[in-house]
Amino acid sequence: MKKFEDKFFNILINRYGFYIKDYFSSSKNENRWVAISENENYAYAVIVCDEMEATLLYSEAYESLKKVFTKPIALNVVITTKSNEVAQEYLGQYNKLIYSLSEERVLYSGDGCKPLLQVYEYMSKKEQKHRNRFKDNKLTYILIGINVLIYILTAIMSRDVFNSNTYVLIRLGAKVNELINRGQVWRLLTCAFLHGGIMHLVFNMYALKIIGSEVEYVFGRKKYLIIYLMAALGGSLFSYILSPYSISVGASGAIFGLLGAMLVFGVKHRDKIGKSYMMNIIQVIIINVIIGVSLSNIDNYAHLGGLIIGGITALIVKSNLEKSFN
Repeated sequence: MKKFEDKFFNILINRYGFYIKDYFSSSKNENRWVAISENENYAYAVIVCDEMEATLLYSEAYESLKKVFTKPIALNVVITTKSNEVAQEYLGQYNKLIYSLSEERVLYSGDGCKPLLQVYEYMSKKEQKHRNRFKDNKLTYILIGINVLIYILTAIMSRDVFNSNTYVLIRLGAKVNELINRGQVWRLLTCAFLHGGIMHLVFNMYALKIIGSEVEYVFGRKKYLIIYLMAALGGSLFSYILSPYSISVGASGAIFGLLGAMLVFGVKHRDKIGKSYMMNIIQVIIINVIIGVSLSNIDNYAHLGGLIIGGITALIVKSNLEKSFN
């Protein structure tokens, strides 16, 4: 109930201009909250409570408000219940709204609470949008989760949360040319899920969340995964060939591949997407290249390989929006 109350009151405050006032509940022996919107003629107030305490808290809140306002007070009660049935005692009551926590819907609303239905509808749409966002970006969150879990394992083995031990990284699958030459070719892929430190992980996962969500929407999950893995392999192969003595880890090659995919998509449909979208992608790539050149221990060959292979893969698999853009 408390979680629902917080969300409900936040919407009343931020969207509908209510303000919050506290009152002391002697029955609960604590301060409770009432949301208020007033004009010259009357004060419209709202409290949220569960079905067992509605009558008592209504009386306490009303008595408290009477001490503050000389104008008429319309106190409305949003009653939360875990049941999907409306208590008979509330049916027909002008100032009651019954909300089922289990079914996440309004079971009953008196005429005085009709304005509050807008709050419920807005909250419902916001919750649905949040659920859809996770559903739409499911693979991106899964990839982030895998990287984070592997980093946790790395931190435990390294006995250091902030920096990964080099020998642990090698043991878990870092790109080491000598070991790949001995037949451990799987390192070309596993190295893309390892990170050298907490900041390395945070920056890469933030970038993956931003660009990965775009690629997942444009190409769909299956093609997105193909682009991601091919870019990761491409980045590792470029590093293997052009930087043979480096020990390389990180998802940045795969992330550059996602940038390459969006660059290809933008170039193909530049007349419909617009120049600003294209410039944003190019600027992000340039900024990351500058950062890579400026800082030490950055595998720029992996970035280059990921960018090229990601772009080529995107050309082959084509985006899910291809038909709608033609």
